[in-house]
Amino acid sequence: MIVSLATPRRSVTADPPAFQWDAGRGAGPKVVRLFGRLGERELQHVVAAIQERGRSPQDLVCLDFEQVTHLDYKALSGFARALTRQASTGSDVFLVGVSAYIHTLFGVAGQGPVMRRLEWKPVEETESSRRPLLGIARIAPHHPVPRRDTLR
Repeated sequence: MIVSLATPRRSVTADPPAFQWDAGRGAGPKVVRLFGRLGERELQHVVAAIQERGRSPQDLVCLDFEQVTHLDYKALSGFARALTRQASTGSDVFLVGVSAYIHTLFGVAGQGPVMRRLEWKPVEETESSRRPLLGIARIAPHHPVPRRDTLR
């Protein structure tokens, strides 16, 4: 009979981190990267961390949703209220890297307008100016006139 001298290993199950602060340099935004499946508890931790670090109205906090696979839609209303409250009392908060699935979850939770207000949109994605053109289109045609010497 062979006796095993090895002790049984305990399984170590640690929850992966739900978020991570990027090391900010200078006066740039503070970026919080979110990961995996986020439930009510993880979203509360994110809000508490933002409230702790983003105290000044001069601070800009960006929540990066690029690596989020799922959000608990039941917890999104409280999360959206807390982010709106943070934007009015402390730092500005913007959401970046939001997928169509996360957009849909915010809509299902009834937080679509809050989502659209907090989402960061680069300049080229925002609505164009509604001012009329300055008349340059009438002076310079959009397409050059074809040359007669190349046509046959």
